[in-house]
Amino acid sequence: MGSTPTTESDADRRGTMRRLLAPVIAAAAILGLVAVAPAVAGAAPSPRVPTTTYQLSLGDSLGAGYGATSPAADYASLVAAHEATNFPGLTLENLSCSGATTNSMINGGGCSYPTGNQLAQAEAFLRANAGHVAYITIDIGANNVDGCLTSGTINLSCIINGLTKLETQLPEIVAGLQAAGPGVPIFGMNYYDPFLAQWYTPGGSQGQTNATQSADLAKILDGTIDNIYGSYGAYPVDVEGAFATQDFGDTGTYSGTSLPLNVATICNWTYMCGSLAGTYGIHTNDTGYGVLAATFEHVIDRWFRGGGHGQWLTSSNGTVYPVGSAANLTTSVAHLNAPIVGMAPTPDGGGYWLAAADGGVFALGTAHFYGSMGGRHLNAPVVGIAATPDGKGYWLVAADGGVFSFGDATFHGSTGALHLNAPMVGMAADSSGHGYWLVAADGGVFAFGDAPFLGSTGALHLNAPVVGMAPTVDSGGYWLVASDGGVFSFGDATYHGSTGALHLNAPVVGMAVSPTGYGYWLGAADGGVFTFGRATYNGSAAGDMPATVVAIATD
Repeated sequence: MGSTPTTESDADRRGTMRRLLAPVIAAAAILGLVAVAPAVAGAAPSPRVPTTTYQLSLGDSLGAGYGATSPAADYASLVAAHEATNFPGLTLENLSCSGATTNSMINGGGCSYPTGNQLAQAEAFLRANAGHVAYITIDIGANNVDGCLTSGTINLSCIINGLTKLETQLPEIVAGLQAAGPGVPIFGMNYYDPFLAQWYTPGGSQGQTNATQSADLAKILDGTIDNIYGSYGAYPVDVEGAFATQDFGDTGTYSGTSLPLNVATICNWTYMCGSLAGTYGIHTNDTGYGVLAATFEHVIDRWFRGGGHGQWLTSSNGTVYPVGSAANLTTSVAHLNAPIVGMAPTPDGGGYWLAAADGGVFALGTAHFYGSMGGRHLNAPVVGIAATPDGKGYWLVAADGGVFSFGDATFHGSTGALHLNAPMVGMAADSSGHGYWLVAADGGVFAFGDAPFLGSTGALHLNAPVVGMAPTVDSGGYWLVASDGGVFSFGDATYHGSTGALHLNAPVVGMAVSPTGYGYWLGAADGGVFTFGRATYNGSAAGDMPATVVAIATD
């Protein structure tokens, strides 16, 4: 922050962005909250002769480490230090500039570069060091809407102009980097919301209103950023989720005061609520920079091990069939008292949990067992499982909407005591780990914790029952899939296609999302796999499964 696709055509991408930006006017009109961050001068070094492996980091004042107590404590340096285990001798080349916007990254301003602007300097570095840049990290876009605050009110035309430039210029930035460094992966972060601090200071009803509306605007900004990165094959890094930006329901503390978790997180991880707010403002402190780094590292590590390029298909008898890069952990579970109904992968891609209809849970690979409902009386059979983002817990959901939590999974509610029009068929956890969705066979969606309700098909006539759901990277949207392969998208989830109009040899049983968030796989009961968007075809288990496939997951 600092100064705050598949094969889709550019027109398709712009259409998606326009749909995401439509609510901005309404949100911004009552927000009145964007601030200017202090700028720090800094010149970028010239491209060097390739002698080693580089992490190329681009961005604004967060990328430049403004507010970190030492250069080694900023997120770019922390990521480079961590990834040196994967890339021995990794060297950081940081071209970030405090105050950078998408416009200044392309056209210059703020910092001095030999080539005139940050993007051109990065492109020159990539060409001069071809084959020696391991990956690129980038944070850009928040400053597009800074400066839009005038005398305590939002300048609507400024907001729209900033987000419109983001829509047109961020794709230009990503495309330029990809052209200069073919095959170099790009990891781009979305943003936390520093203005949640308004809940604490100045506080009061107006402060709470401002914080709530600020979170709504953050969701629009972050959904736009994620969709742009994903549509160009870059990897979104969900900082919004790591900071629990949408979680007003859970609580935390700051300076002895009990606050909504997202507000307490901002106060604890940034300078917004303390004595240095006037100096460092919206920037993270060392703790916050550590969180930014860890969030990048999770996505980069997944890419490094080949994650997201393989899937597991599991059958009702516990047989698991790996395709692509998915690890071959076991051929089947030895003994079952009830059929397997769902699976959830671990964050590191090295394991998974299988859930049975009687609530039994089987942990394989790097998955740890945290408990189950096996051997206990259930009012309805279990139909699905979802893991927490850190892999230290999971939830089970039953057909009546009863939810059972284990490990660090927190119970946020259920429909166990409600009358349902159709039975539950699955669930999904949001990216913060502080909420989840339940989905019913009629497409009804029930949101709990900080998971937002973004729509459903509960009131629609469906050609086939819904069998599963999957969220977007930032949890600002989700997809539902029906047994005929029909796909329904909500929020910032982009529709990439379906098998709804095709004749299938067996019904679809579930879906999994690609690591860019811009594509998905559908799995069928016979082991067939169908790919859409940027999800690549890695094989299938058609004809190889000894029992009916019931779930699909990606590594």
